[in-house]
Amino acid sequence: MHLAKLKLTNFRNHKTFTAEFIGDITVIVGPNAAGKTNILEAIHYLATTKSFKAKYDRDIIKHTQDFARIEGRATIEEDDTKDLELYIAKNPNFDNASIKKAKINKVPKALQKFAGTFNSVLFSPEDVEILTGSPQARRKFLDMLLFQISTPYKKKHAEYVLAVKNRNKILEKIREFGRGWDELGFWNTKVVQNGLFIQEERDKLFEYLKISINKYGKELNDEKTNITINYLKSPISFDRLAQYKDREVASASTLVGPHRDDFEVSLNDFDIAEFGSRGQQRAAILALKFSELDYFVATAKTRPVLLLDDVFSELDDKHEQALQEIIGLQQTIITTTEKAKIKDQHFQIIEI
Repeated sequence: MHLAKLKLTNFRNHKTFTAEFIGDITVIVGPNAAGKTNILEAIHYLATTKSFKAKYDRDIIKHTQDFARIEGRATIEEDDTKDLELYIAKNPNFDNASIKKAKINKVPKALQKFAGTFNSVLFSPEDVEILTGSPQARRKFLDMLLFQISTPYKKKHAEYVLAVKNRNKILEKIREFGRGWDELGFWNTKVVQNGLFIQEERDKLFEYLKISINKYGKELNDEKTNITINYLKSPISFDRLAQYKDREVASASTLVGPHRDDFEVSLNDFDIAEFGSRGQQRAAILALKFSELDYFVATAKTRPVLLLDDVFSELDDKHEQALQEIIGLQQTIITTTEKAKIKDQHFQIIEI
């Protein structure tokens, strides 16, 4: 997989930006606040149809503008080049809402079918929040990965989110007015059916990650290092919905299911988020990201474009060397503030 060209219009601080990517390794150089990370965000957005930074899609639109556009030309497989386009516009009728449209080769496509056409894996210093941040950050990591690999996952996830939202409205109506029980059964079925599918796909992912993250943990540290990842599932079933019925009515919210899932990463049986040093946390994230790359190869049979956002300043020599060895295996786009840090002058350099 290779991204040949990128064009941005009204994306973050970029009124316009165009770049052609030559060869396998590109380094984007520029001062802080020049918009380097925004370029990687746009590329990742093209893969997932979601921002890894913004809470709302409309946040990526340049201030004072009404829309943003991301266009890319990518070689998906040999002799299969696609022109990809995402258009994001502010919705004037609702606060924080937006309108998104996607095209492949100028033909309109549903977002669910667009996501995953092009694949990328992002690694940034902020990724340590996957370990130390909220469960929501960890669920977002899972979804960003699985959205690209499985179109059915993205479809079922969207249906699940809608079902939970509507179910919560019914629960609130029951709490406030004592009626709506007859409507609950329909949404129970939707929540359970879609939730089971989501958790089955997450089960497959974690079975792979358990082996891979431990392997990379030993390679990045030593044979005594034991990194484990544990899926903290909130099982969804009709029985559990019945079990939590009274509490759900009282809170007007669905208390079990994939939207309550979490996971934890441990180093030698200690929670690395709580007890790990900053260096150990960075090593664990590196192992997780290497595992993410491998999962693409194992399931999607392709190597995604690797996006590295100023990560070398955060790594020690050993971990930097491990990352250097991975860089050459697929197209890699790197950002940095210091051109002097670029050791290999054969890299393509883009200065902004």
